[in-house]
Amino acid sequence: MPSTVVYDAPGQVTVVLDEDAGEILVTWTRFGDDKVFRASLDVQADLVGSGRARIVIVDTADSTGVPSAKDLDHLTRSVFPRYREGGLEAILTVVPRSARTKMGAMRWVRSGSMWRFPMYEVASVEDARAIVAEKHARTRV
Repeated sequence: MPSTVVYDAPGQVTVVLDEDAGEILVTWTRFGDDKVFRASLDVQADLVGSGRARIVIVDTADSTGVPSAKDLDHLTRSVFPRYREGGLEAILTVVPRSARTKMGAMRWVRSGSMWRFPMYEVASVEDARAIVAEKHARTRV
């Protein structure tokens, strides 16, 4: 099954599901709109909760802006618990090139570690997929 765009806010974020791989790829262009941040995360949590995804790759390499404290609160109070209940295996974040964005976006990596799923920081989407293949590959029955 090909990848499917499940959420798109042009100029801000695109969320793509690869159901065969059980992977969500979230590509951020710009942080700053609370409604978009929450909507994109809620879509992701729904996919994890329904068993359609087990890995989330968040590509923030070329993003600008920072998630607000309110956004991060929603993430830690609502989304991370839903991820854990849904059986999320890992979140891999492609580190932003912008130092300002990196400081803000990396807060979710620190806060996510308490939810008992691995949180990785990587240099590229390709590096993220290599870690998934090495450490989170599904075994065939």
